[in-house]
Amino acid sequence: MNRNLLSLALAFGFATSLVIAQDGKRPTGPENGSSTPRLHLLPRGAEEALNLTEEQRQKLTVLEAESRTKLEAILTPEQVQKLTALRPQPPGAHGNRGQAAPAPSASNDAAPKRPEAEAPAPSLTAGVTRRPVVFSGGHDTVPVDHGRPVILIAAALGVQDEVFREAFSHVHPAGPGKGGPTDTEARANKEALMSRLEKLGVTNDRLNTVSNFYRYAAWEGGIWRNKPATAYALVNEGAITGYEITSGGYGYTTPPAVSIPGMEGATAKVEISYGKDFETNGAIAAITILHSK
Repeated sequence: MNRNLLSLALAFGFATSLVIAQDGKRPTGPENGSSTPRLHLLPRGAEEALNLTEEQRQKLTVLEAESRTKLEAILTPEQVQKLTALRPQPPGAHGNRGQAAPAPSASNDAAPKRPEAEAPAPSLTAGVTRRPVVFSGGHDTVPVDHGRPVILIAAALGVQDEVFREAFSHVHPAGPGKGGPTDTEARANKEALMSRLEKLGVTNDRLNTVSNFYRYAAWEGGIWRNKPATAYALVNEGAITGYEITSGGYGYTTPPAVSIPGMEGATAKVEISYGKDFETNGAIAAITILHSK
């Protein structure tokens, strides 16, 4: 067997076995527009357990995408189909065929509901494939904000950026190594903010909730809460025909850069949406093609 094919096959088998051993699930189907299963180079849950940085996650995504591309280039379509069929089934996947599911228990100690299956990806036109998009950056702030995600905070409070900046200009935050403001300083800061924001309908409870959600230690290299977006480029005959956003993520203050492994000339414009909901505030709302290849 070709050495490269053997190495890739072993890597695929090892990664798949790790996923199944970790949580008893098999990969949830194609994620790149072909019938090739997703290559998981880390076990499920490992990214969270290892507390990977956003940069590390992005590099891992690129590595997985490159591995899939190389595997598809080596195998024939028939071999890809056989490889897909050889994916291991989770334990007990065939054990209850033909048997009716047990009726739900009326007890208060009933087992938790099984997670719902992921919705299948929309079908593609013949010849079109999906390629994972790699996002980088997207967490910049303007100098006057001193690293604070004002655009996110203001949107969550339902006020304009400049309104919050003016209100915050009367606050005196504690610097590095001071252990936070004193009780007297904290009360004075809160009064300075509320005296301006409450006129716009911002309550004390909402200000506390938003402040806690976006609190972070900037001097320790930290960043506010965020979730990376995921998307695919739709490719036909070597050119991008569109983008498919599978998760807009949240916590972006500026549009992140977009790249597609193997298509260095492709560029795109990203649009961000903001609002009061933390889970969609600073989410990627649209991706527009600038250069298709």
